[in-house]
Amino acid sequence: MTTLPIASIAETTPMRARARIGKVWPVYLFIVPAFVLLCLFCYYPFFSAFYHSLFDWDGVNTRFVGLGNFQAMLGDEVLAASLPNIAILTAMGVFFAMTLPLLAAEIIFNLRSQISQSVYRYLFTIPLVLPWVVTVLVWRFLYDPIDGPINSILNAIGLGQFARAWLADPTVAIYAIGMLGGGGTGVGFPFVAGLNLLIYLAGLNSISREVIDASRLDGVNALQRFFMIDLPLIRGQVRTILVLTIITQIQAFQTIILLTRGGPGYSTMVPGMAMYQNAFEFGRMGYASAIGVVLFVVMIIITVVSLNRLRSPVEGDES
Repeated sequence: MTTLPIASIAETTPMRARARIGKVWPVYLFIVPAFVLLCLFCYYPFFSAFYHSLFDWDGVNTRFVGLGNFQAMLGDEVLAASLPNIAILTAMGVFFAMTLPLLAAEIIFNLRSQISQSVYRYLFTIPLVLPWVVTVLVWRFLYDPIDGPINSILNAIGLGQFARAWLADPTVAIYAIGMLGGGGTGVGFPFVAGLNLLIYLAGLNSISREVIDASRLDGVNALQRFFMIDLPLIRGQVRTILVLTIITQIQAFQTIILLTRGGPGYSTMVPGMAMYQNAFEFGRMGYASAIGVVLFVVMIIITVVSLNRLRSPVEGDES
């Protein structure tokens, strides 16, 4: 067998690399439009918000104020009133996102019939094609104090003392919104978000069948298997849903603006709604940019902490 001299190998290696690059580089042209749009609609707005947070900016005129916008946030009563509200909505959103979709996924996963699994999976995911605005408007009708079905049912069964002006009562309005799954995209009863269900099902279906069969041979019942096998092995999916839910709840205000616009008073005000009002209703875009920067930092911190605290067993061993 003949061998090439070292000098020949050194000469052919750059030639092969150039030939490989010459074949591959046209593929990267397809990435350029996506990268340009990503920079235009994601990175540019963030850096623009960070820059303008240092200015008193009304959309046209700018005046440098340094950290003045951030200092003004410390004395903003509206923003202060929004903090307990966003905490309540985030807690309720996380609860509904982490529990009921997981329960539904477990039930579907344990069905013996593949046809039944497919039918229930489709039934829970079909609502994904329905615009979330429609869901929120349906709930606004349900909460109507006069014609709404909720009060009508309470009155019909003799529980009229529990009837409320759900979205106009400062004591219950924030909880009424939270029952939609938080301040983000409306979900509502039965609180099983189709996307979360699919993520949980994907994790459960990835569990080795040998592990499940071995647990049955050992006499492990369904409840024990859930806590000892299923839940630890889908920790990655749990972590993903937790982080996405927290981020969505902190930055969202779509449901608020459709139902209450932060009222009555400030009982349903959230930071995202305060940012929107300052930017587009009060003309304080610099101050709104400062609120957006703070929300971004908070979401980054929560994401990093959540990712570190909810590592999967394999990741924990590697670290």
